[in-house]
Amino acid sequence: MRWIAETARTVLNAALALCLMTSAAPAASSPYAPGAIAPTPDQAALDRALTEFYGQWKSIYLREGCGEGRVLVRTDGDGKPTYGGSAKATITVSEAHGYGMLATVMMADFDADAHRLFDGMVRFFHDHPASSDPGLMAWNQVEDCTDAGEDVGGSNSATDGDLDIAYALLLAERRWGNGGSFDYGAEARRVMTAILAHEVAQPGNILLIGDWAKTGDDATYAATTRSSDFMQSHFAAFAERTGDRRWLDLRDAIYGVITTVGEKYSPRTGLMPDFIVGLPDEPKPAPAGFLEGDHDGGYSWNAARYPWRVGLDFLLTGDERALKALRPLNAWAREATKGRPERFADTYRLNGKPAPDAGHDQMAFVSMLTVSAMIDADNQDWLDALWASMEKKPVAEEDYFGNTLKLMGMIAVTGHWAKP
Repeated sequence: MRWIAETARTVLNAALALCLMTSAAPAASSPYAPGAIAPTPDQAALDRALTEFYGQWKSIYLREGCGEGRVLVRTDGDGKPTYGGSAKATITVSEAHGYGMLATVMMADFDADAHRLFDGMVRFFHDHPASSDPGLMAWNQVEDCTDAGEDVGGSNSATDGDLDIAYALLLAERRWGNGGSFDYGAEARRVMTAILAHEVAQPGNILLIGDWAKTGDDATYAATTRSSDFMQSHFAAFAERTGDRRWLDLRDAIYGVITTVGEKYSPRTGLMPDFIVGLPDEPKPAPAGFLEGDHDGGYSWNAARYPWRVGLDFLLTGDERALKALRPLNAWAREATKGRPERFADTYRLNGKPAPDAGHDQMAFVSMLTVSAMIDADNQDWLDALWASMEKKPVAEEDYFGNTLKLMGMIAVTGHWAKP
């Protein structure tokens, strides 16, 4: 295949491009709310770490293929399998596509090829509409560049990917305008409209886990949400750019869910479960085996992203509800690990006890905690330890998920997470 044959050349080109651009890259501004902190190393050191890792990530995962001018995040780019219920021959998922679009537009100060790559990702998005609405993306693609089969619902949507795609398109409009290959603003509005139509349920402002969860045989999941989709800073931006109050109502509803679940099920730890059921009136952790596995009601591989998503809301909007949600989680995490990030487990019960089969020192968890640590000066030593852990973890020791979340975390921690 073309993308396999060109891997070596892609690695070399990415390394050369980044070497040329890093020295000329502008210093990061400080876009974050008052009270936010940063790791102790100076901005130049933070940017060097970011650009070096971005080059590694890009050479492994960001590929051209599946048609002329198309770009995708190859979740199998490292030769490791893709998890999360995807098909055996998976090459990408919409979640990954959203991350890739976010990365390319926010790294444009460092990567002269970012605009072209971003447009290639827009084309790939257009090639794979969800069956419910062309404004949403089919969640799973396989090795022949088609959507995965009905055994995994390959043409269904996944809410998190669509939300990130919409946000990335707004960032692209802000950065590059609408006079090129795409009207990014119109593209973003199309995605946002489809999200509200197919991935938000009423009454109760329930943020669904995908378009498939709303009707038919899968309606059993219509009262379910996923904590990794709690993107309140996205919703604030969508409301500001569209004037649509429904995004603010959704934002308020999610903070209500966080408060209810936190006070009742995790008052000491601040942990959120992967999946929350019983919406809108009685939100509670999902039972074991509800959708993905035994830990659906625990803090596991989905909820790992929760500290990052909610932490961004404080960094970008200063919302005090984000502080309230994350302060107990940060305090508990510091105490549970004795300040050593490598001790953090990859699955916990909401009371803070690690699952018997839990592993440790995974970037999908450590990098996300790093963003949440930025909300409070009391976390300075913890933040520095987390950042050091991120820097030293070799890319080869992680898979697509861990490495890509590490990149997302590094963009945020270094001050480059942008508002549209």
